[in-house]
Amino acid sequence: MVIKVKQEPPGALAGYALWIALLAVGLAVFGLVVQYSAGISLSSTNRTAAFDRQAIYVPIALLAGFLCFRLNLERVREYRWWIFGGALLAMLAARIPGVGVSVNGSWRWIELGFFRLQASDLGKLALVIVLADLLARMQRCTLAPRFRIYQLSDRAPFLLTPAGWRDCREGFLKPLAVVLTIAGFIALGPDLGTILLCVAVGGVMMFISGVRWQYVIPALLLGATALTILILNWPNRLRRFVSFIDPWQNRGDEAYQLFEGMMGFGVGGLTGKGAGFGLQSRAYLPEAHTDFVLAGIGEEYGLVATSLVALTYLVIFVLGYRALRHSADLYRLNVGLGALLFLVIQALVNMGVVTGLLPTKGISLPFLSYGGTNLVVMACMVGLVLNCIREASRPVFSPKEARA
Repeated sequence: MVIKVKQEPPGALAGYALWIALLAVGLAVFGLVVQYSAGISLSSTNRTAAFDRQAIYVPIALLAGFLCFRLNLERVREYRWWIFGGALLAMLAARIPGVGVSVNGSWRWIELGFFRLQASDLGKLALVIVLADLLARMQRCTLAPRFRIYQLSDRAPFLLTPAGWRDCREGFLKPLAVVLTIAGFIALGPDLGTILLCVAVGGVMMFISGVRWQYVIPALLLGATALTILILNWPNRLRRFVSFIDPWQNRGDEAYQLFEGMMGFGVGGLTGKGAGFGLQSRAYLPEAHTDFVLAGIGEEYGLVATSLVALTYLVIFVLGYRALRHSADLYRLNVGLGALLFLVIQALVNMGVVTGLLPTKGISLPFLSYGGTNLVVMACMVGLVLNCIREASRPVFSPKEARA
């Protein structure tokens, strides 16, 4: 167990937490406004259906986030493998006809009658909780007052020695096995976007925790090779990958959604056409209230609003990072960073897809895109970050115990 040597004043950490909470709630409220104006096409008989459902999901998400904020993380740590197994069972159940629901050929949802649960999102929570524990057990150095990459590793680097094999097993193979297991069960969907997101977050968590380059570089090369083979043998993904390079040329086929989204940004200009006046996103852009909700924001509210949205995610990351450097122990540091990375990296990937910088994938924009499961899971991520910040002002041991 690790105790920090120096902390920021508790009031400063509380201020960081308050701003993170307010910004997350602000995004969720703004998401309701966007759903009302851009969620349903002009031909729909119920123009407020997305807004009505999202208005129910938001209070549920706020409650879930508050519960995660109040959780006893030590108890969660004790039940980490039960959480992991439950997430795997949910993803497996989503693939069973009669239990799971297929949408556009993907088996990612479990029908609960009043609600569709996206099982792959549960894997994100399980990944953060289990991987944080494994990495905390692997790290052997104390946490300095200011967190630095690579400060946490003092293990023997030679793989062929007993100490080196133990280092590789505990510090790389076990965490990697958790990431690949989650990715493998998500692949049953299949959901390539969420697979890449989980691998990216898991990889960054391992990198920050001091996993050695001797292990990371070969793993990256093998992963890139496997991804290339997968894309080449998956015609739909190959067409998407090729079409995003030239959306104008492929605007009538795989790049239609991307092309219409980019048109929405162009039509909106600097200040947008005004709330409810976005014809492009409501009449031409498919599913504008889900993955491409940022294009609707760009059309109706302009470049100013989209820049503020991107800035909000950046501010959440900076505030969270500054506060989590003073975490009470390594487990809470890893939980907080993992949850924060899921929120921010998912936002970056979505914005990259909508602006044509990345191939089209089914990744929603946290708190703004329509969808109950993702909204609740992202609220839980924010709740975990706030929980770790709250614990940062509470030393686990006394100075005497820490020296021992």
